[in-house]
Amino acid sequence: MTILWLVMVSLIGAIQYAIPQLTRRDIFFSVTVAPDFRDTAQARRIVAAYRHGITVVTLIALAIAIEVGARGAGLLGAGLLMLELLCAVAVFVLAHRRTVPFRTAPSTAREASLDPQLPMPGLVPLLVGPYLLLGAATLTLLSHWNEIPNPMPVHWDLVGNPNGWMPKTPRIFWMINGAYLLLCLVSTLFVVGIVYYSRRIAVSEIKLREEGRFRWIGIGVMLAGSYLIAALAFLPLYPHIATEFGGVAALLVIMSVGALELARRGQSGVRLLPSGASENVADRTPDACWKWGMIYYNPDDPALMVEKRFGIGWTLNFAHRGAWVCIALILVAVAFSLSLPMIARR
Repeated sequence: MTILWLVMVSLIGAIQYAIPQLTRRDIFFSVTVAPDFRDTAQARRIVAAYRHGITVVTLIALAIAIEVGARGAGLLGAGLLMLELLCAVAVFVLAHRRTVPFRTAPSTAREASLDPQLPMPGLVPLLVGPYLLLGAATLTLLSHWNEIPNPMPVHWDLVGNPNGWMPKTPRIFWMINGAYLLLCLVSTLFVVGIVYYSRRIAVSEIKLREEGRFRWIGIGVMLAGSYLIAALAFLPLYPHIATEFGGVAALLVIMSVGALELARRGQSGVRLLPSGASENVADRTPDACWKWGMIYYNPDDPALMVEKRFGIGWTLNFAHRGAWVCIALILVAVAFSLSLPMIARR
């Protein structure tokens, strides 16, 4: 487990270190800047200070991970990752504040596409699939209840071996499956939000093509995550399905490869634009609506999902009602998970 936490800590540190190179050229630490600002001495100093902070945070987290592993306190690993992420956020906020004095007024140029945004073919069956899979898993486990080991496995390591168990009771069974259902609903809302409730920023042929490819890869990663959540419901009855049949492992591979491809392309594919193709004007969102450079809150924006300003992918418009539905579902799923150990001890 020590090796696992060391790998996870290192991976988070590497991602945070590389993020400044993945955003749009005219967005620098969530601030709208001139496209050539990245090449200035001030920008290089801000990036250097940010990366120095991330390196220090990562090294400290690695040292703690080694100590945690030596003491055999494996459950503290998840808390360590959260602490590392919180410290990385603090480093980002400092870089954001250093960038604010170099903010420029957004361009008044506007582009618009007159072509209708067509629905994604076959999206509905893809969205329904995880719920059918989850329903099949629930019925299968109920019909083979006596074959499920007691205690039943509820957690697995990265190679598919069970490493966590809980008493086999109906209450715990339904709470686990309820958490899976809620997480699938969150994934569905995110996909629907990206497809129907987010804006296309690019309108020219080359930029629109790369943005579209980035969008569909991102949706594919989210759908794979939804199917992975549903597939986990089978594991109490077939605890070694990940290694014997590769079903769960295959979904993890799809998600990992998709995430790496998104990073290679950069936000909306801007890293793959030909040298002669100029980038778009920022991301069409006002700086004032980005709280601490991370949280987007704009009541005048009908979009549910908007591009992240730091990193890749999308984030919620927290002024949209749908955002709070997603947050509520996540909180309930987390509450279910956290309450399971207390229920198991009764």
